[in-house]
Amino acid sequence: MNKLIKAASMIGLPLVLLVLAYMAYHNVQALSAPQLDLVKLAPYPVFVIGGGLAWKFNRSREFFLLLMFTLSAVSLQYLPKLPGTGSPIARPDLYLILSIVLPLNILLFSLLKERGVFSLWGCIRIGGIAAEAAAAVWLLLPEQSGVLERLSKDLLPVNLPGQTPLPQVSVFLFVIAWILLLVKQIRRRSSQDTACMAVLAGMLYVLNMNYDPVAYALLWVVSGIILVASIIQDSYAMAFTDELTGLPSRRALKQDMMKLGMNYAIAMLDIDHFKKFNDTYGHDTGDEVLRLVASIVKEVSGGGKAFRYGGEEFSILFPGKSTQDTIPHLEELRERVAKRGFAIRGSGRGGSKAKQRSKARSAKAAKTIYITISIGIAQKNEKYKKPDAVMKAADTALYRAKKKGRNCVSK
Repeated sequence: MNKLIKAASMIGLPLVLLVLAYMAYHNVQALSAPQLDLVKLAPYPVFVIGGGLAWKFNRSREFFLLLMFTLSAVSLQYLPKLPGTGSPIARPDLYLILSIVLPLNILLFSLLKERGVFSLWGCIRIGGIAAEAAAAVWLLLPEQSGVLERLSKDLLPVNLPGQTPLPQVSVFLFVIAWILLLVKQIRRRSSQDTACMAVLAGMLYVLNMNYDPVAYALLWVVSGIILVASIIQDSYAMAFTDELTGLPSRRALKQDMMKLGMNYAIAMLDIDHFKKFNDTYGHDTGDEVLRLVASIVKEVSGGGKAFRYGGEEFSILFPGKSTQDTIPHLEELRERVAKRGFAIRGSGRGGSKAKQRSKARSAKAAKTIYITISIGIAQKNEKYKKPDAVMKAADTALYRAKKKGRNCVSK
């Protein structure tokens, strides 16, 4: 259920923004000419703010996409009006170039890894954008009209003009970009990929319209806001989610502890003999064990919410519950962890490459071990009145569980 809610919230915001842009477009026509001029300038503050946030949070992909959008908006708004260009620049030529460049760059930058904005890799990408701009200007020269004509030719014997004014090469780029982003999203959910998919959908819609500066301005504004929202969502996730286990982090725990009411219980648990396990099998295998235990702890029943406290320790908050209410659920959790086997594919912490290949070949003979956890639970009462005191009492109860022989719940 939580996954569905998270996915819906990730998709919902871009969708709502696109719908609002559509509604705004059909209502701004009644504005006066000066007001419409302000609407046409609205994308640029959004791009500047978004670019600043992307740079501050080291989000190079959003930064370069916003840079591409800025150049595209400026070219559509001002390039055809430049004096001294000889023959006027035809807007359909710009339209054709942008219908190819935009989906190509959205896909490209969504696939590239974060390498920084003004790093060596960032400078190379800025150089690539500059090269694209120079190529676009070259294509707009009257003597290069034949190149644009070839780009606008049909690649397949399909009658698309009846459905869309976009050339086939542009439609194919949009479809390929959307499919690849969808595959990425299925493999690993990301607000960044969701934002790129939403922006692609908006671009495809507005490019199917005859050029209307108000429609394009609204699209640029919404695209910028969607990317800014992606930056904020991912930054929040990085700050409040543990990267290794996917559980809420200690910072999120501290915030949720401040929201607890008059009655609650807190559980502290950790993996038994985890240091010895790490020393025997290596930290990579230890990380796999942490992920396994976290996936089980995350599904704790009884209204509990799990957090990674640090190292091999986890915390669970039970709002509105007492220790008596929570113990059956913690016992169930402890038993689920103890019964879940973990396959060790080869023992030891390394060795020569030949030994490692030998271990890979003998994967079928993997050793299965069983992990246990110890749990301490405490509740708010006259003695422990604040969340920190309750957590400390739960930690003390955890040590009592260790002394009792581990793999048990203590209060």
